Amino acid sequence: MNTASPISPLRRQDIVEYEPLLKSSFKELLSFSSYSLMFPAVSPEELEPDAEHPYGRAVLEDDRLQLPLIRGDRLLAIFEARGVDAAKTAQALPYLPVMASLCLEQIGLRKLAITDPLTSLANRHCLHGALMREISGILGSIMPGPEAVADDSLQGHSACFGLIMIDLDRFRQVNESYGHLFGDRILNLAAEVLRDACPKQALVCRLDGDSFGVLWPQASRSKLRDLASNLGIEMSKVTARFAPLREDVSVSASIGFVNYPQDLQGAQFQKAPAEQAWLVLEKAEKALNTAKACGRGQVYSFNQILAQGGVVLEVMPMNRLIINLGRSVDAHEGQRFLVWSRKFNGRETIVGASGDVVFGHYPPMYKAEVSLVEVQDEMAIAEILVQNDPDWVVEKGDKLTLLDEHSGLMEQREAQPGARSPQKDLLTGLYPYRDFLQTWQTARSQSKTFSVLLMRLESPHSERTPMDQMKEEQFFQALTNRAETLFGPSALGGRYSMNCVVYHVPDMEPSECARAVRELFEDDRFAGLDKSVGIAGYPFLDFTRSDILDNARKAMDHAALLQDEKIACFDSISLNISADRLFAQGEVYDAIAEYKKALTADEGNLLARNSLGVCYARLNKYNSARAIFQDLAASHPDQIMPLYNFGCACLKDGDPEAARQAFEQVLAVKPDHIYALIRLGLMAEEEGDFERAWALYEQVGAAPAGDGQTPASSLAHRYLARLAFRRDDRDTARELLHQAITSNPQDAHSFHLLAKIYLERGDDPEIAESLARQSVHLKPDAPAFWEVLISALEQQGKAEEAGQTKIRAAAQTG
Repeated sequence: MNTASPISPLRRQDIVEYEPLLKSSFKELLSFSSYSLMFPAVSPEELEPDAEHPYGRAVLEDDRLQLPLIRGDRLLAIFEARGVDAAKTAQALPYLPVMASLCLEQIGLRKLAITDPLTSLANRHCLHGALMREISGILGSIMPGPEAVADDSLQGHSACFGLIMIDLDRFRQVNESYGHLFGDRILNLAAEVLRDACPKQALVCRLDGDSFGVLWPQASRSKLRDLASNLGIEMSKVTARFAPLREDVSVSASIGFVNYPQDLQGAQFQKAPAEQAWLVLEKAEKALNTAKACGRGQVYSFNQILAQGGVVLEVMPMNRLIINLGRSVDAHEGQRFLVWSRKFNGRETIVGASGDVVFGHYPPMYKAEVSLVEVQDEMAIAEILVQNDPDWVVEKGDKLTLLDEHSGLMEQREAQPGARSPQKDLLTGLYPYRDFLQTWQTARSQSKTFSVLLMRLESPHSERTPMDQMKEEQFFQALTNRAETLFGPSALGGRYSMNCVVYHVPDMEPSECARAVRELFEDDRFAGLDKSVGIAGYPFLDFTRSDILDNARKAMDHAALLQDEKIACFDSISLNISADRLFAQGEVYDAIAEYKKALTADEGNLLARNSLGVCYARLNKYNSARAIFQDLAASHPDQIMPLYNFGCACLKDGDPEAARQAFEQVLAVKPDHIYALIRLGLMAEEEGDFERAWALYEQVGAAPAGDGQTPASSLAHRYLARLAFRRDDRDTARELLHQAITSNPQDAHSFHLLAKIYLERGDDPEIAESLARQSVHLKPDAPAFWEVLISALEQQGKAEEAGQTKIRAAAQTG
């Protein structure tokens, strides 16, 4: 029976990819205790209906059933079920091939649902699902804390991923000039280029029209940039001959990319994985649109948009600008930028009067420094803080470069001769931000102790009505009227942004400021407004006077995460939150410095101390990490994770006995702690105690997955499969390896062992080659992985490719 559809062809690789669906489909038809897949090399002639070849029909021997999976005239695989009921299966034997065809049809329909019919790439729906799975796996470990794991080698997920979005330049002109059929041909060529140029474990998708996406697990920012640049080069080589005009048509591509979790921040991590997946797609699209706006064939990352992609859209009166950066690119009030002109920044060719040509470049010259005062979804309003030359005015089209929080020129700049004096806003009685900074510079130097307070109204800009804006202005006006009573006559107030005010309060502690703010909020006029307040004081640790405004910003971020009263004084927790953000962005050294400050402020901060140990472990400083975890385990015996982390640090530091004792203590408190079970199982394997290791791994499979741990069954498959291979139980190993790869597509060792088993059994070497390629891409420094790939190529008669692979292997493994 041939139920194949021309729009849903199946390959042998699809059987591996959709194995869970195949297993569940057969479970509805048959009762079996275990199963495995085989991929014998069989020619179509051996599958003629009258042939007696065993692979042409279902075969039952005792309690073992071999069922061929045939699609059209091609044998895709053999499904071997063990532990079947011989009597019942014998009765159903004539119907099993039809049932197998229906199971394959179900796989074909599933593939069709997630595949683009033109290019056979995955579609947008498939990409969104893959993004959600990656995000769900990462979320439990990107933020340090009391449950953070010092050793992430047991995790069943990647620590990060990258998403690249590609759009063909001027593709509409191709369709209009040469027709849509020729355009489809170009799209297919582009899809083939992407398949060949992307890593094997990357998911390549067609999103819509002439847009493509590439999801690459475990991709750092530098690796993703290299791949994006390479894809741009490869896509420029896409060329097709338009026969009627004998014309070669080429295309180029604009490319944008985003990294997770590095390009997300703050409250964005609190969204559900499905929402975060859409957010990642939006960020990648923003980067792509920025690349397209810069010209053909450009490559842009999301983090470049804020740093380098700003443009002045309009110049308004009263030193205000409209710029193209909004919340969609993570801009926020208070950020500062340098404004510069394209004309006088960069290389230039100057032609003299006599025709002489001079090549050179201008030194960087900046017109002004600006600060964002109101940030909307797609744009922002900026205020000019400093203008370098009054005669060189800011113009529409000028570019923006993001300044470091501590690199602003405004605060270090002395008042220019003839400059106007700071003036307050007539309605609210507050200084504009630039005037506040100028006045604050003097005020803070005259105060031995002071606090800085930031108060922000959290109304979403997209939902603000004129009535909301009027209420906000009334709030700020009422606040100004009561400021002298609340904070004293020397308080200095300014407009930090349109929805945020800043106050310098001399001779008042942050806790006193907080009490004054609570008193203010008891006024009925302030009810119904969503407010966040951050307060920081001087002196505090080794922070300078100019640092206190930045500390107040961090305290306001801390306040925004609180559930009820959103008032936070800058403290150890604020520093911890700031350090967590740095850790999530991959800035481990900066995170360490911030965690140390948090501990200086509060030695009892368990989150900061455990996170500091995690950072040291990630940097392979196991002795330092070990000391931290040992102290934590002694002082907090009720906390399991520091004890487990201590065991990991001991193991990495060359002290297996101390590690064993730590893991056993963890199990004494929590018998189903899957990571401790695995660690003890691995140690038993190294000692040759396979029975104990097997028992421990089975306990992992039976353990419930909780507290953000990786699903226990997927981890158990991985380690049971490897152990079965070491015990020479190839059938069991093959079955478990398929399940391990399905649950963790980044498991290089499982790909390697499965490829090795298929070669040993004499199965189709093409499948072994595909699996071996996955393993060497995930772990290119393992010589044994390359050996299996070379063997698979040689068995297929690909001698030249095998020779080239040997050269690559030597270069990769040294």
